[in-house]
Amino acid sequence: MKQSLNEIIMLASQAPRHEPFIPLPDGTLILVRRPTDTEIDNIHGLTRAELEVSTVPLHVIKAVHKHNKDTLWGVYQASEDSPEARRDARMVGYYGFLHLTQAGRDHVERAEFDAGDPPLELIVPHGERPAAIYIWAVVAKGVARYGTPLTARALGRETYGGVPIYTTAGTMGGLSSIKGYGFAAARPAQEGLGHLFRLDPPQIAAKTAAA
Repeated sequence: MKQSLNEIIMLASQAPRHEPFIPLPDGTLILVRRPTDTEIDNIHGLTRAELEVSTVPLHVIKAVHKHNKDTLWGVYQASEDSPEARRDARMVGYYGFLHLTQAGRDHVERAEFDAGDPPLELIVPHGERPAAIYIWAVVAKGVARYGTPLTARALGRETYGGVPIYTTAGTMGGLSSIKGYGFAAARPAQEGLGHLFRLDPPQIAAKTAAA
């Protein structure tokens, strides 16, 4: 069974790690880092190619990313472990998050949140601890088992651990994945595509908060 996503974050480093990586048996590396402004165009293209749902407009993605640069994390494959190969690594996927204010979390809970055009006042500025995380999009076909823990290490648990995580699924594969990571329906009898799912903090987070 997969660990829940929140457990993965809580087991990550206290402080974020710069460009965490995992070496593969074939000598290549999978690494995670923030995409450059230019690469955001590639992210939009990946989304359109891989997801069976309407994509968020590029200008919205760029505005949210400018507001909080932890919104987007690219997953890359490098041919070898060298500075040159890392620099030229090929993007093979990405993770997108909306780091919500308390008001943003309340909007999600009341089914009043528009993830297609989220108001920036409902998203915390970069570096600020959110009240909740909304998984905006994940395109990590074939690399999620590496990309998920690496992204958790890049975020760090000090800022992002121990908060509820919300998401919806746009594909059957995505629905299976979020259930495998421990998400449960946020509302009774709504467990399908487009419905809201929630992952509460693990017990370790609750104990830490009570200490």
